Amino acid sequence: MEAHRRDVSHKRPFVRLNVAESVDGKLAPAKRGKVNFGSDDDRFEMENFRADADGVIIGGGTLLGEDPPLIIRNQEILARRLATKGSKHPKNICICSSLPPNLAEMKFFTNEETEKLVFTTPRTPSHLIKLAQQHAQVELITLNASGRVDLAEVVRRLPAHGIKSLLLEGGGELNFSMLEAGFVDEVCITLAPFIFGGRSAPTSFDGVGFSCENVRKLSLKSHRVNSHGEIFLRYDVVAEAPTITPSRLFSNGIQIS
Repeated sequence: MEAHRRDVSHKRPFVRLNVAESVDGKLAPAKRGKVNFGSDDDRFEMENFRADADGVIIGGGTLLGEDPPLIIRNQEILARRLATKGSKHPKNICICSSLPPNLAEMKFFTNEETEKLVFTTPRTPSHLIKLAQQHAQVELITLNASGRVDLAEVVRRLPAHGIKSLLLEGGGELNFSMLEAGFVDEVCITLAPFIFGGRSAPTSFDGVGFSCENVRKLSLKSHRVNSHGEIFLRYDVVAEAPTITPSRLFSNGIQIS
């Protein structure tokens, strides 16, 4: 896996996906909204990942639903980042096909400590692009055949902005799309001791989902359990496809391994 990473490092950033989810894989309860359910230990883990990254990227749903400034608050971690990276916070990056009209009031845009990079499309009115340019560097991206932001073009442009290591913080639609496109190298999951339930509750990987033969395989590299009952899991994304064989248990079923 390390060799695979080195092979792609000159073409695109190393991408680490980090997410905290309930035991049933949900990012929030069915009614959604801003929900913090991770412990201080989980926050410490996340800020360490942010300290290691050149940039942190979120999708339009996370921007609209949570409006987060992607910053480091822990003073020890902050000092380490300043010593190693020369800046307080990683570059705040957002992909949003159409920027919101109230962007000048949003914390993501107005936080004075962060450098911001926004990828949007011609769907955003020109006056909103000009407004966003007062707070961030804005780049226009073409739409792909599915009418969505061309992620390959976004990833291709990141090295020109000094992004060699990228932290992906969701939401579920962007997580799935980046994994589907083969742009995720490591998956870090904090499994929190809650069950949210609900068929409409957002999950860590939304989108259309994979067919059986395209399921992504992971290789566990570390795990840890804390006193809060949280489980911290780190996986490498495996390059090869899963093996599909007829199921020995179910007629007309399949076995994925």
